Amino acid sequence: MSKTLFCPGRTPEISQRCNREPLRWRELLRLPALAALFSILLLTAQGVQAQVGDKELLPDRLGQRWRAVSPARVLDGQRLSGLPGADVLGEYGLQRFISRVYTDGRVESSVEVFELNTIPGAYGLFTFNRGQLPPNSREWRQDRYVVRVSSREADADSDRQMFEAIKPDLIGGEGELPPLPLHLPEADKIAESEKYVVGPAALARLKNFSGLKDAISFGVGAEVATANYRSGGGQMNLIIVEYYAPQSAAEGESRIRDHFNALPQTEKDRLILKRVGNYVIAMSNVQDMPAAQNIVGQIKYQKQIYWAGRKFTDIPLEFRPPDPLAVEDMTRTVKTMVSSFYWTGIAILSALLVGGAVGFSLFQWKRYRRRKLGLDDIFSDAGGTIRLNLDDYLLSDNTQIDRGGESEKLTRRSQ
Repeated sequence: MSKTLFCPGRTPEISQRCNREPLRWRELLRLPALAALFSILLLTAQGVQAQVGDKELLPDRLGQRWRAVSPARVLDGQRLSGLPGADVLGEYGLQRFISRVYTDGRVESSVEVFELNTIPGAYGLFTFNRGQLPPNSREWRQDRYVVRVSSREADADSDRQMFEAIKPDLIGGEGELPPLPLHLPEADKIAESEKYVVGPAALARLKNFSGLKDAISFGVGAEVATANYRSGGGQMNLIIVEYYAPQSAAEGESRIRDHFNALPQTEKDRLILKRVGNYVIAMSNVQDMPAAQNIVGQIKYQKQIYWAGRKFTDIPLEFRPPDPLAVEDMTRTVKTMVSSFYWTGIAILSALLVGGAVGFSLFQWKRYRRRKLGLDDIFSDAGGTIRLNLDDYLLSDNTQIDRGGESEKLTRRSQ
């Protein structure tokens, strides 16, 4: 007798099917185990895939000198919150953090790779970290990656070589370098002092303008560029805040002015605040007012048009910039057509040349064979077939054709 199983919590149809197709209790107990095994295999596959991607950036060996002495440490998603300055890293768009320790047999070096979602974010983080790195640490930027190499001993050449070893794998990323830092005047600027800021957390960590973190509305798309300038025996601090709309710029200038008005009079006497287009410009710690005015006067606002449409076709045709994808497709199509015509012409020309050469060779070969047979004075174009030539015989004066009955008869009579 076959035993039937009771299926609790099932519909009558499923219960009837359970009764028609009995299962063993041991098979039922295997189902959760199989599901758990499938989940483990899926997670393992994902981990192996991520590990393979990480090894592409930080492999077991770097060049000929360095070998890894620790596994790659990978942080992404929620685990990024455990990094120092996670709020700043989040503003710049950090997606993944990878680190690994290497040694050349003498010195151990730590390599840290910050993978950001855009090229402007990587540029901003690189400028933000500049000047405040730990001792014996150096950073480089490549596309959307920022690489930090830290060693126990200061060796700039060795650190640079480690970066060059992983540089070919640091490719990709959306966006271009932000244009705002390019508007910082170069005269009297302290080298490598410029910083690009996109959020209040990063601005709050800048010593000279930390108080503006609440006065600047980054939520409306504001961007900030700062730099230090020489002024006599000291230095001045310049900040440019760019807004995307004139209304936002006017409101931003008012809020920044309110912040400066709350400062002591001695500090207000050493300040310059000016609006140029959608730029709000401020200079602090001014020692030489004419020199500071000259630096601020060099900043020119360049208009940029931002269309609010959701689709590219929403932009009027007269204001529509070239669509890079359409230009790329058109270029590819033109190249394909030119290549097709080119190779078609080459094929036709090759066929003509090869056909002419083969035909001429066959003609000469047949002429050669006829000469060997002594038949060169008689030429036939009938392809080597035998032709009975009766024209001279039939059309001569001593030839007469008689046609009688249904058939034609040929007779020859001598006169």
